[in-house]
Amino acid sequence: MPRNPPETPLGGRYKIISQLGVGGFGRTFLAEDLHLPGNPCCVIKHLKPQSKNEETLQMARRCFNIEAQVLYHLGSHDQIPRLLAHFEEAQEFYLAQEFVEGEPLTRELAEGQPWIQERVLTVLRDVLQVLMFVHQQQVIHRDLKPSNLIRRRHDRRIVLIDFGAVKQVGNPEFDPATGLTNLTISIGTQGYMPNEQLAGKPKFCSDIYAVGVLAIQMLSGVHPRHFGEDSRGEIDWHKYTPEIRPELRTILDRMVRYDFRERYVDAAEVLQALSTLPADLLEAQLEMEMLDLSDAGSPSGITAGSGIKNAPHSGVGSSKSWGTPKLEYSHGKELAKAQEEPISTAIWLPAEPSNLPSSGTGFTQAIGRPHFSGTHSVPTTTSHLARRLTHPWMLVGLLATGLLATLGHFTFPQWSHQLLGQNSAATNATGNPNLSPTKDPLQQSTDLLAEAKRLQQAQQYEQALSVYDQAIAVKSDFAEAYAGRCETLNQLKRPEEAIVACNDALAYEPDYPEALWSQGNARLLQNRPYDALKLYENVTEKKPSFASGWVKLGVALQKLGRSAEALTALDQGIKLERNSAEAWLTKSEALFNLQRYDEALTAANKTLQLQPNDLKALDLRQKAKMKTN
Repeated sequence: MPRNPPETPLGGRYKIISQLGVGGFGRTFLAEDLHLPGNPCCVIKHLKPQSKNEETLQMARRCFNIEAQVLYHLGSHDQIPRLLAHFEEAQEFYLAQEFVEGEPLTRELAEGQPWIQERVLTVLRDVLQVLMFVHQQQVIHRDLKPSNLIRRRHDRRIVLIDFGAVKQVGNPEFDPATGLTNLTISIGTQGYMPNEQLAGKPKFCSDIYAVGVLAIQMLSGVHPRHFGEDSRGEIDWHKYTPEIRPELRTILDRMVRYDFRERYVDAAEVLQALSTLPADLLEAQLEMEMLDLSDAGSPSGITAGSGIKNAPHSGVGSSKSWGTPKLEYSHGKELAKAQEEPISTAIWLPAEPSNLPSSGTGFTQAIGRPHFSGTHSVPTTTSHLARRLTHPWMLVGLLATGLLATLGHFTFPQWSHQLLGQNSAATNATGNPNLSPTKDPLQQSTDLLAEAKRLQQAQQYEQALSVYDQAIAVKSDFAEAYAGRCETLNQLKRPEEAIVACNDALAYEPDYPEALWSQGNARLLQNRPYDALKLYENVTEKKPSFASGWVKLGVALQKLGRSAEALTALDQGIKLERNSAEAWLTKSEALFNLQRYDEALTAANKTLQLQPNDLKALDLRQKAKMKTN
């Protein structure tokens, strides 16, 4: 493929924007999907066989198809990029994968700047929980390293990328006699790759070794290439970490044993060992995790220095100039600077905060959410930004990084008051009778919530969002308003923004059923039914009387092909709310799948009583009639 983006879209649908990186097996590109509304970004991996003779191509094609199947299956996990498509063009192979907005862990690591052990534990547990899923699918990653671990912007979770080295354990297609294994025998990265992997015999515990080395790197501030060996041939790292708790040291020692037989077998076994750490250390780790996750949606790196030993204001991973945009990352590669603007949803503070414009539109422009042709920007209102900046956990994060000191004479209370004041002035100008300076704030927020719900019910979603924002401006810890905002964004088919709003609700009211439910709805919109299912199960456990929780549980189960279980959940939802068209429609679908055609017909007819023009119900009724005749 030429270096310049091709004029003809790849596969007839992917327009290359820029090159992200080059590796030994091909190149990675940022692209737009021309077949989807808004032309969302995705990542294209180009795999080019070294030879184009027929035998090599057939072998490469078979390996490529098997790998695509593995990646597609792994993408059902929320912290692994989804495989969107795979195709062959001109005897070269392409994978289209989900675009992950965030930064690689390399941006948070700096030589000579060790992390506190609580922060290391937070990353360690996050990575291992994803790796446990990978290992349960009988897959070895084989290239775990900081650049393949992305700190996702919207929730600060770690995403595992670059499964180009995956090997499905026990798959006969990977028999050495075929030559397929030999294509990737040396894949891995020096320093993170154990001895048996160098020999071409990776195991689950080879991934454990890599994660252990990463943890030691974070704790010591020393790159693995600088580690020596002790008299037993083990990694000599204790001298760099004299303050580490002995219990954690013991676990890490076992993770990085030279002999794979002495390591933990897989990720699940390591997580079990970590759960036995002293209670005070686990509690401190949990507090660190809450602080870290509270910065979801904030500029990546804003608290990157807060867990670095002796460097609370180091600014590691942050921009040195508040007037300069940060370069964003996706899939571990630095995005090439576009001719117009880089992809980003980071908040950029102006060099002089006191010059903040007074209007909401101007403020959004000053903050600077760049985008491609206006299709990928996320609207930012003054009230929304003020709400994020006055969030209690965000304030802690700002204090931890010394950002308040950076603002100089323009202090945070003045800034937030100015922002909120501007918002109040703007909303009062709309003439909303529920927003009055003379009304009791509690009553005012309650009235605004009622008005927002009315607008939402009337399907006036943009207006509802505006009123939810007004309610939150009056009462910043208004969990119910955040949850309403979340579901409204779902109805506007904006699930990524919805998840952020739901997280806000849950920050103020943990385990809030309606917020968990809306978060599940967002996951369904993202085509992640398994993640939605877990949320709906939580909802029905916490609030068994919530009919919509049971209905959506049934929907998720049906999407996963579990029709019998779906019926049980749907019947419970119908028992609580008989006139749910979604419940009857999904029940008809489940009954049809179970070949109970008479009942499926009855359920389809009930759906059409409630929604006479429902096309899916009409189709199901027709199919059920044909089966019963």
